[in-house]
Amino acid sequence: MAVTKTWSQVEGLSEASKDRLQAVVRLNSLGFYTHSEQLCHHCNFTALTGSGLFALASGFNHSCEPSVVRFSLGDITAFVTNRPIEAGEELCISYIESELLCAPTSLRSQSLNRDFRCGCRKCTTPGQPDELAPDEGTERTFMRVDAQVQANLSLLPAEERVEAVQAALAGQMGDESEGEEESEEEGEGVESSREVHGTPRKEGGEGGASAKDAKDKKASVTVLLGKDAQELRVVQAMALMQLGRHSEALSVWRRLAAFSCHHCPPFDEALAVYASQAALCALSEAAAATAGDAHPPGQAAGEYVALAVEAHRAACGADLFQWRYRRELEESVASAEVKAEFWRIAVATSGRQAVTVRSFELAISDWRFAADETTQAFDEFRDT
Repeated sequence: MAVTKTWSQVEGLSEASKDRLQAVVRLNSLGFYTHSEQLCHHCNFTALTGSGLFALASGFNHSCEPSVVRFSLGDITAFVTNRPIEAGEELCISYIESELLCAPTSLRSQSLNRDFRCGCRKCTTPGQPDELAPDEGTERTFMRVDAQVQANLSLLPAEERVEAVQAALAGQMGDESEGEEESEEEGEGVESSREVHGTPRKEGGEGGASAKDAKDKKASVTVLLGKDAQELRVVQAMALMQLGRHSEALSVWRRLAAFSCHHCPPFDEALAVYASQAALCALSEAAAATAGDAHPPGQAAGEYVALAVEAHRAACGADLFQWRYRRELEESVASAEVKAEFWRIAVATSGRQAVTVRSFELAISDWRFAADETTQAFDEFRDT
């Protein structure tokens, strides 16, 4: 570590002091990720990403049901409450990604890795719906969707990318990624030895196993965490937009938003992205309908723009939507006419909306999610 190298040059600093300083950094530093929720982050804002020690922010404890969210603009980090706060109530943030907050308790604990055990209501109340059912006769493998996997997917033609993601969401993985299973206790769910590749896993297996081997062998279950499923759906939706299949892409963006609304903290920052992309798809559909190529979308495109502006205002505590999302819209595959209409509605919405934000429950009711649009916190696929 660079910090360790710097302290090693300080004369007279005891080993105990060095250890303490390292612990201060490890246990109190916070990452800052400028526009990390946006699709254009990796192309434009990675230089404005890092870790920092913030004196006031170091006082925030962790909760898996945080009442405070944060966003970054370079090395400036802002903290905003995501719901009404009672007098005397502790303000808590999440030390891990919001999409991991619906992962099983044991995996959340491993992801924290901060030398403490979370004591929030979600972690201490038994029988939570997001727990993996104990089964001694089962070996679980966690499907990993990391930067390398996404890079592999990006190399595929858009049509193949859509098919590969669909296979992965159904629990089918590339057979070239076979490796040792990783148990729930041995590693984080997002660090599995199996990876999602461009081609689904081939069906079938080795034959010739004896009856005793078959009896002793544990059942194999593949687990796809919600965080990784969300990563896959984003790839799928972007590929569908690239192919001009806006209606299908809109359905995927809605599923992404449904997950965020039902499994993440209120007004999670990514919700503004999903609403924005849904708006672009709906506007593209409407443009095609005007030309007689399709039926008009069921939900007015303008509603999605309004939802995006409101979600962003709630997450950031101010109306910075036009400034923060300018680059995101510039790099969209949507037509110039669609982008212009998007901004026309966004500007009108910003001037029309009240400064106060509606309750989260009321805001998400405008999405009118169908029952089959709300995905689970994680999926388990039993290998056959």
